[in-house]
Amino acid sequence: MENKITSGIWFVFIGLILLLHNLDIIHFNFWAVIKYWPLLIIIAGVNLIVQNKAYGSYIKIGCNVLFLGWILYVGTTASNTDWTEQLYNSKYIHVEHTDNGAPLSDAVQIPFDSTMKASTLEFNGGAGKFEMRVNENINLVSARSKTDDMGMNMKTVHEEGRQKVVINAQPTSKSKKSDAVLIDLHPDVLWNLNLNYGAANISGDLSMLKFDKLEINTGASNMSLTLGLPQIRHSKIEIATAASKIHLRVPKDAAIKVEYTSILSKNSFEGFETNESGVAKTAHYDEAENKFDIELEGAANNFTISRY
Repeated sequence: MENKITSGIWFVFIGLILLLHNLDIIHFNFWAVIKYWPLLIIIAGVNLIVQNKAYGSYIKIGCNVLFLGWILYVGTTASNTDWTEQLYNSKYIHVEHTDNGAPLSDAVQIPFDSTMKASTLEFNGGAGKFEMRVNENINLVSARSKTDDMGMNMKTVHEEGRQKVVINAQPTSKSKKSDAVLIDLHPDVLWNLNLNYGAANISGDLSMLKFDKLEINTGASNMSLTLGLPQIRHSKIEIATAASKIHLRVPKDAAIKVEYTSILSKNSFEGFETNESGVAKTAHYDEAENKFDIELEGAANNFTISRY
């Protein structure tokens, strides 16, 4: 009987934590409590020792309640780092956070310099919504949050003839939910984009963007990007992700090759006539002057290329 009672306490506890966390009533840091897993061995040992002893059921229930109380305290008082970022960070997926002392703003921008023909953008974001657009204005790149629940900072350097811009973004509220960050890119430069996200929702129309490399590192995300025709000999796209849904829209006339080493993933490539093991190409890829070369790595993904 006491085994059923303790099991019921555990189920009720886990169910309530998940419900309150999903409703944003509490923030529970699941990652923070994992390091205390050895306590489970101690609890199991206590349960065995007091089994069939006088008052054993009361001791067992009391120990389990105390343990769950400790877990509740740790999970709700740990730092507000999103646990999905910790789970999916790896040698391929890494989300860089802003420095603790760095000032944050809801809008950052850097003016467009017509003498710079190539630029690099490194955007590091955690959980959130991010929308990318191509917009010809006075700024090379700008980013702004629709509300005050996302803070950003920016730094820029010149290296090897390129202007490199680094933008760090992180939520400034305890809520997991935040409004979109709008990112505008100037079309008159050759871009090298390095996008690092945690559990995010990313969308954008980059059909007017000229880039030589687009690197996307993300975990547990939903991404939908529209690309235009490749404008240089080889535009390289590298995507490393896990448990994500990725959708790329590309023109029907775009020449594309996809090399994929994804595990337990669902891939759908519209308009690809050759589809060998680990390689898929459009029919005119070899003869095309400008091409997209896509490398896909990860696990448990849903990766789709559709044509328009």
